[in-house]
Amino acid sequence: MKKILVVGLGNMGLPIYTSLKKNVNFEVKGFDPFQKNIPDLETDLKKATSNAEIIILAVKPDKILEVIEKFTVERKIISIAAGISLSTIEKKNYYGSKLVRLMPNLPLQISKGCMGYYGDKEIYSDVIEIFTDLGLLIELQNENLIDSFTALAGSGPAFVFSFVQSLAEGGVKSGLSYNDALKISIQTILGSTEFLQKEYEEKKSHPMDLRNKVTSAGGTTIFGLSEWEKNGTSFGISESVYQAKLRSDELKKISK
Repeated sequence: MKKILVVGLGNMGLPIYTSLKKNVNFEVKGFDPFQKNIPDLETDLKKATSNAEIIILAVKPDKILEVIEKFTVERKIISIAAGISLSTIEKKNYYGSKLVRLMPNLPLQISKGCMGYYGDKEIYSDVIEIFTDLGLLIELQNENLIDSFTALAGSGPAFVFSFVQSLAEGGVKSGLSYNDALKISIQTILGSTEFLQKEYEEKKSHPMDLRNKVTSAGGTTIFGLSEWEKNGTSFGISESVYQAKLRSDELKKISK
């Protein structure tokens, strides 16, 4: 039975902790001095880390080095702290520990997350076993790609929420109530993405192939899509991801 300690039970740490507690193959402990309503949390970080085989660091980036300095034995460490490189952690970490950086996104809270990871390959099997029930795992080929992953998967939910809101506003402009327009927009996104996923997995269908199935000559869809082109919507969405990546690069330099 793997002994796991989750340090930091905030927006990401808590759902990870809650999910792992349900797995009978794990003995899971949590540490967070700011959480007062969760029973049976550890109160001594140094003691808790010495008893754990795997430590998941889910504290705020500005606290991570302070936490690592309390480690007194080598451990397997998985960090979800944004902008804190493996080399930065290694400088403060106990010698001999194995490290992986993993970046989750907001839908992890409902076990529909997308997570990119990179680090010591010796503990990749642990990463997969621990996080596979929380969503899709993507093994990245180098650490620099974590910034690209963060821009797409980390910032992506905000872009999707904005797109859903824009769809709903279009529905309202067309005469629907906002409540109905929002429900329709959400279901349209859910159904379309699940359909795309199924078609891609089974037939490697390209998104544009599926778009063409909806776009008939002289029909409503092509007139709507022409507004996308007129307003540069496609470019704006792709550029949003790229600008988020550039900002991630900047923040990484600041944190050094």
